[in-house]
Amino acid sequence: MRNLFSLPETHNLNPEVVKHLRRNILTNILDAGFWYFGDSFVAAYTILPVFMSTLTDSPLLIGVIPALQGAGWFLPQLFFAKHLESQNRRLPTVLSLGIIERLSFLLLAIAVFFLLRVDRNVAIAIFLSIYAIKAFTSGMVALPWQELIATVIPVTHRGRYWGYSLILGKLMGMAGAMITGLILANIAYPKNYSLMFAIAFTSVSISYIFLSRNIEPEMKRETPSSDINTWGKITHILAADRNFRTYLLNRGFAFLSLMGIGFVAVYGIQKFDLSISYSATFTFVMFISEIVGYGIWGSIGDKDGYKRIIEYSNLLYLLGVLALLFVGSLWGLYVVFGIISLAHSGEYIADQNIAMEFGQEADRPTYIGMSKTLTGPFLLLAPIIGGTLVMFFGYQSMFLISAILSMVAFVIIKFFVVEPRPSS
Repeated sequence: MRNLFSLPETHNLNPEVVKHLRRNILTNILDAGFWYFGDSFVAAYTILPVFMSTLTDSPLLIGVIPALQGAGWFLPQLFFAKHLESQNRRLPTVLSLGIIERLSFLLLAIAVFFLLRVDRNVAIAIFLSIYAIKAFTSGMVALPWQELIATVIPVTHRGRYWGYSLILGKLMGMAGAMITGLILANIAYPKNYSLMFAIAFTSVSISYIFLSRNIEPEMKRETPSSDINTWGKITHILAADRNFRTYLLNRGFAFLSLMGIGFVAVYGIQKFDLSISYSATFTFVMFISEIVGYGIWGSIGDKDGYKRIIEYSNLLYLLGVLALLFVGSLWGLYVVFGIISLAHSGEYIADQNIAMEFGQEADRPTYIGMSKTLTGPFLLLAPIIGGTLVMFFGYQSMFLISAILSMVAFVIIKFFVVEPRPSS
């Protein structure tokens, strides 16, 4: 942990970044901890799909939850790139959008409390609308927040920062999952979910306080030429940077392969005839696996780059989804879900960092935005396609197609993408 705050004597960094490195790392780790504790009560791959299954038995509507989660995070990011390239500081934008993002948690808590008083279709529409607000405001704040992290934490420390912050976040999330299980088992529906979402709002509000404690140096950035539009710059990068273009292709297949992850908890509950409180157990298993993963992936990322992490993650996910086809016990399902979650944690930590290493620093917001927005539609479509496949062909056919897509993604990243990090 001590090495996390030290820099080599040969570093070439802004003096303000060096001066406040310890504060900014600790502040952002605590922000992540309370954010993930709150987010454990609204987990998009376990808690919310099971909640949606109490309102409808349609796999398509259940699949909308992880679809909104992925698309909301990814789609809006590119549209902030040009604006951010001219801003000397990122923190003010992050704080302004962060307020809206957190208020959506409160709206969920209030709305769920009244669900039984309205028509079921109206309840579904209201819930999905509020969750869409949460998902897309998260996507709006994502790029400026990633740029903030890239500004205050050097590239040599980002992997470990992500590893430590996500380990703390998932440890707190495990505590949240245990609390969730108690609430679901002992408090009547829908008050149980309303209470969970209220706790989530309180926790992410605390995370906002830590977020606001960042000290970001003001860096003079050139205003992009007015005759260079965003889409023109995108076209130029796609035409000139073959390696980045191939990386985006990997993202497309990898994200489509994730069609299965949002259905594992629902599949297990239906297959083994479990109560909805078991969704908290799946969340707990997910967090344990992710904690192990973040500790491993963060070190690998700093040492060997994030391309290697994507290779491992694509392969692990492939093996995990194939194993779902043969699992015959609840404990076996937990093990397989742990493998899938381990792979997903690698995908997450690599996806947050690798785009920062393509291209020049001046173009970094556009590269980050492109890596999210251009691949976001695949995350939007994946769970919807998955739900449609379940509806017509069953869970096993959907999991098999998910495995095939992951295999294609692995081949692309392994053999056709060159490590983007410059050799030191």
